[in-house]
Amino acid sequence: MSIRAIKLICVLVLFGIIVLIFLPSAGNDFVEWDDHAFVVKNPHIQTISLRSLMWMATTFYQGAWHPVTWLSHATDLAVGGTNPAYHHIINVLIHALNVIIFFLLTLKLQYIADVRSDLRLITAFTAALLFGIHPLRVESVAWVAERKDVLCSLFYLGSLFAYISYAQSKLTHTRGGYYCAALALAILACMSKSMAITLPVTLILLDYFPLNRISRLPGSRRIIDKAPFFIVAVISGVLGTMAATETSLPLSVVPIDVRIMNAFYGIVFYLQKSLLPQHLSPLYQLEVGANYFSPKYIGSALFVIAITIATVWKALKGERLWLTVWLWYLILLAPALGFFLPYRHAFADRYSYLPTLSLWLLVGIGVAWLWNWLGDLKLEKLGRALVVVLVSIIALVYGIQTRGQISVWKNSDTLWSNVIARSDPVPAVAYFGKGKALEDKGNLDAAMAQYQLAYSANPGNARYLAKIADVMARKGDLGEALRLYEQIRDKDPSNPVNHVNIGRVLSMMGRHRAAINEFDRALALDPENARAWGLSAMVYIQLNDRPKALQCYKKYLALGYPRSSTIEEQLGIIR
Repeated sequence: MSIRAIKLICVLVLFGIIVLIFLPSAGNDFVEWDDHAFVVKNPHIQTISLRSLMWMATTFYQGAWHPVTWLSHATDLAVGGTNPAYHHIINVLIHALNVIIFFLLTLKLQYIADVRSDLRLITAFTAALLFGIHPLRVESVAWVAERKDVLCSLFYLGSLFAYISYAQSKLTHTRGGYYCAALALAILACMSKSMAITLPVTLILLDYFPLNRISRLPGSRRIIDKAPFFIVAVISGVLGTMAATETSLPLSVVPIDVRIMNAFYGIVFYLQKSLLPQHLSPLYQLEVGANYFSPKYIGSALFVIAITIATVWKALKGERLWLTVWLWYLILLAPALGFFLPYRHAFADRYSYLPTLSLWLLVGIGVAWLWNWLGDLKLEKLGRALVVVLVSIIALVYGIQTRGQISVWKNSDTLWSNVIARSDPVPAVAYFGKGKALEDKGNLDAAMAQYQLAYSANPGNARYLAKIADVMARKGDLGEALRLYEQIRDKDPSNPVNHVNIGRVLSMMGRHRAAINEFDRALALDPENARAWGLSAMVYIQLNDRPKALQCYKKYLALGYPRSSTIEEQLGIIR
């Protein structure tokens, strides 16, 4: 059988295994952790229009700038609606494509390094398989809102593949095509997730090994062909930093020395979770108040420094592989090491997606080396059979763990119940998420208890107090709901949401004129507050002021929000 045929079989087998392992995620629901805010209830992406495209390109919504990811979600909504299965299946397919590209990329890198063809296939298949089915991949694949991770990785790996083809091509016209493809894919990667800003540095790393271009090319050439990539990365980095400013913890809360020690521990943390994926959690909290100069953190720093020194020493001896693998891991992990800490998250499984590729490449090389070494022994067939059995057992264990981790993301209840069970202390956001899941089921008393726990864990959070007020209103205790909303408004009168909430309760109490006054205050602060326009339309209907109601409803629709059958029925609008 030809090498080409074997490669095709490997691709098909990898694709089939990945889809088979992750297919249960198609039965998962959207979770109350960005899925609704990002996708289901995000009014800006319900249609694809010039207005929505402008929003995607310019917004820092939810602390992120990723227009290509927004477009991906909008496309899913246009094709599959709000059926969660469709969104999950697309995530699975993108992940499967990433695994295949990683397989082909590994083959290409080994070809450049002049590795024997059979060993290339063993290395690439093993690395791609174990990377693809590892439980750490679940968060990136089974979480709809984390589409940005798998999408960015698709373009990132594609850019690396095109760049290597450009570096290896000797034909001028094909070189130009490969280079343009690499740059275009780099732009798409950066517009999918800001972690792609590391791409130009990884290109330099590939030039160092295995391309060995640094010693062969003049300095000006090396700078010129990377310059566009660095420009793209800088622009993306600036926009990403501006977007994350709203959600990042300030230095006054988490000092720089704490961030540095947490980063050292993070490097070791992801290594540990990759080799032994136990006690995985959707949320790893920052240890506020911990001794960041305890043996755990000092030991991690010494370990990282020791590995770095050892790989540099090996490189000086002519063995560049070790330093390349280690630097790949450090460089791609750098944006996620906690220098911009969001919401007290110390680490996250999803941050390991691209950085750990080099580690799995090293594992694949180890398996190929063992296969080759056993080939020189008399017990060649038995030894190689044992290698196949060992890799199969590891893959089976990872696959079972991955299936179990997918079930954690089944719905909001399973997700936040898992976080509550694994956290000490329990973060307020977990109680809040659990409360939302219970509220959606109509279990208002249980939801109230969770919201109260969330507010007790974080008494300064107006969002948690507002949810308590929401439940009060739903239970009919409008007076108490109004009191809580007014308490929130008095602390932050410049927030239009607070005025909208008060207006909604006032309208429920029949105090329509007072409600309109609150909606007007909200619109004075935010003229594009669609909720205020929509609620105003409904209140004007109650006041029998059809012209005003129609005017407010038109404003609501002009902002790109979906049509309301309730309002249109009362206004007598025929579609």
